[in-house]
Amino acid sequence: MAISILNLSGGGVSLEFSSNDAKAVREAIRQRYGRMRRRWLTISADVTFGGERFVFQNDWKDLCLISRSAAGAEMLERIASDLGA
Repeated sequence: MAISILNLSGGGVSLEFSSNDAKAVREAIRQRYGRMRRRWLTISADVTFGGERFVFQNDWKDLCLISRSAAGAEMLERIASDLGA
């Protein structure tokens, strides 16, 4: 599994993962936070789970979820930890 956390300059984090790991990430989110909802935009998706909003991007099969809040950043860090990152 190639899953990592990237700290962003604005204080948020990005959960980075390959397309091969997308199913494991979705399952980790479902187990910890319940159902995930997505609303596709032009080049990204607005994703909501556990009461927080995230941005999902797929750039050349390098996927990421980007937090929009401090609570969301903590959630992504927990997911990364759950997946052994």
